[in-house]
Amino acid sequence: MSSYRPSVDSASPLAPPAAPSRGLPPVSMVAFRAADLPIHRGMGPAGRPGAMLVPSRGTAGGGVAAGALVTFCHPVVSVPAVVRRDGTVLAGGWLPDFVRLGELERHAGDGVIEAIAAAAVAGGRVPAPQRRRLMSLPLVMRLTVAMTLMPGASYPEVAREVAGHLAGVPWARGWHVPTSKVMTGWRDKAGPAPLEELFWRVAGPLVADDAPSAVNLAGMAVCGIDGMLVSVADTPANRAAFGCAGTSTRMGYGEAPFPQVQAVVVTARAGRAKLGAIMGAARAGEQALLARLIRRRPELFAGRVLCFDRNFPGHKVITAILDAGGHVVARVRAGISLPVTSGGWLPDGSRITYLNAPSGKKADRLPVRVAEHNAVLPCGDGEAVSETWTLATTLLDHTAASAEEIRQAYLARWPASETTFGQDKATITGAGDRTCGPVLRSGAPRLVVQEFWAWMCGTQLVRASATAALTGAAAAARALRRRTPAPVTTDELSFTAARHNAIRSMTQSRLTATTSLPEMAAAADATARAILHTLTITGRQRHSARAQKHQPKFAHTPRTKKTVTGVPAITRFAPGTG
Repeated sequence: MSSYRPSVDSASPLAPPAAPSRGLPPVSMVAFRAADLPIHRGMGPAGRPGAMLVPSRGTAGGGVAAGALVTFCHPVVSVPAVVRRDGTVLAGGWLPDFVRLGELERHAGDGVIEAIAAAAVAGGRVPAPQRRRLMSLPLVMRLTVAMTLMPGASYPEVAREVAGHLAGVPWARGWHVPTSKVMTGWRDKAGPAPLEELFWRVAGPLVADDAPSAVNLAGMAVCGIDGMLVSVADTPANRAAFGCAGTSTRMGYGEAPFPQVQAVVVTARAGRAKLGAIMGAARAGEQALLARLIRRRPELFAGRVLCFDRNFPGHKVITAILDAGGHVVARVRAGISLPVTSGGWLPDGSRITYLNAPSGKKADRLPVRVAEHNAVLPCGDGEAVSETWTLATTLLDHTAASAEEIRQAYLARWPASETTFGQDKATITGAGDRTCGPVLRSGAPRLVVQEFWAWMCGTQLVRASATAALTGAAAAARALRRRTPAPVTTDELSFTAARHNAIRSMTQSRLTATTSLPEMAAAADATARAILHTLTITGRQRHSARAQKHQPKFAHTPRTKKTVTGVPAITRFAPGTG
C-alpha cells in the first residue's frame, strides 16, 4: 500500500513544517484521519495489482480530533502525479533518478555521483545507456558502494536496501529489483574509473587539525601510512591476477585460503579519515606502491608528518616525501647502519646521522635525526618483555620537535592506520555468498578493483557521517549527560553504529532526489542522536583471563590466556638521559 503525499488541510505533520526549498517539509511522519483516506483499488504499473490511498475531497479545515482514528504515513518522495482514467495515481519519474545513498549522500555531495557518471560517458570511458529500464550508471555506482557496507547481502538484496521505500512507490515507468546477472553486467560496463574518481572526491580530512583526537608535530598534522592485505573471492581469475600471501612469490595457489590485494593507505589521526590510497597485487611491495602514490599525488604529503613502521623506511621513499613537502617519523628496522656523526648527541637525547644512498655517494646521503629507546612491558607474574627500537625523523631541529615529541607522535600511527584497517576489515567479512573470509566479493579482477575503490568510498563516508555528529547540538547534549561532562571525541564514535545507521537511512529512504534542505537538517540531527547513543570506551586496560571455547591444537597450550596491559618503562639511550 503506497501513497504520494497529498496537499490537503487535513494532513497533520507531527512537526511544524518549514518552508522547504524543494520536496517535503522536515517531518518524519504525516498523520491523516482514517475517514479521509478511502481505499481506491486499481491496477499498478505493468498490470500489477495495487491500492492507492486518495484523500477525500471537501475535508479542508477538518483537523484531527482527539480520539479519532489516525493513519501515520512516512513521506518518501515528491514527484508530479500521473493519474489514470480509473483514478489510480502513479508517481511520475524513474526510480534510479531518485535513489540516494541515504545519510551518506550528504557527505558525498549533492550531484557529485551524477557529475562523475556524466563525465565518464562524455569521455568515452563508459558506454552511454541506450534505454531507461532498471539501471543507470549513477545507480550502479551507489549500489557498488552500498554492497561493500553490506557483506551479508546478495546483489538483489543490496538493491532492495538502497531503493528502500522508493521500491514500493508505483512509478509510471515500471521498475523492479534487478537480478545478480544484470547488476554484474552493469558493473562491468561501468569499470573501476568512476569509483576511483569518487574516492578521491570524498577522501580528505574530516575534522580540524586542532581537534581533541588530532596530533600535531612542528605545526604539521601527524598522519599514518601503512599497508594491508585484503582478501577477495577465491576464483581462478583472482588467484592468477592478485596471488596471495604465504609463498615466496605470492603467485598462484599459496598457503592463504583466499587471494589478496595489497593496499597502501594514508590516514589522518584525527577522525581516522582516509587521505589517499593505492592498490596492487599481493606480490606488490609496500614501498613500491607508496613510491608510486607519491609520484602520482605529491600534494597528498605536503605539510604533513607521515608515520610508518619499519617495513617502509628507505632512502628513495623518504626523499620523495621530502621533495613533496612532507616529513617522516619512522621506526628503523634492525640491520640498518646509523653511524655517529661529528655533531654528537643533542640536548634532547637524539643525534644526527644519515641513511646511505643507493648510489653509495657521500653527497647523496640523507641526513636524519634518530632517538634510540628500550621499552620494558610488564606481562604479569613479575615477568616483563624488553625490546629495543629506534625512531628516525627528517625533522632535524630538536627545538622544533624534541625526541619525546617524536616518540609521542609515532604512537599515533597505531590508531591512525591499524585501528582504521581493523574496523574496516573486522566488520566487513564474508562478503556475498561466502560464509567467511573475503572482504571483497567480486570474482573478476576488473570488478575487484572497482569494488576496492567502492569500499574505500563507503568506509570514508561512514566516518564522515560519524564525525559530522560532533558538530551539532546533539553532541553538546550528550556531553552534559556524562558523569564527568567532557566533549565527545572521534575516538569514541562507533564505526559499527555509524555503518548500521547509514544502511538504515537507505532502507528508510531518508534522503532522495527531492529531499529539501530542512529535511536534510532533520536527518542529520537524527543521525547524530543515533550515533552518539552508543560510544566506545577508549584507553581500556585488560587484566582479566580470557577463556577459550575452542580446544587448543597442542596439549601444552593453556586453555586460558591472561592479558595484562601496563605502562611500559621507556629508556632513551643517550648520555645523561633516562
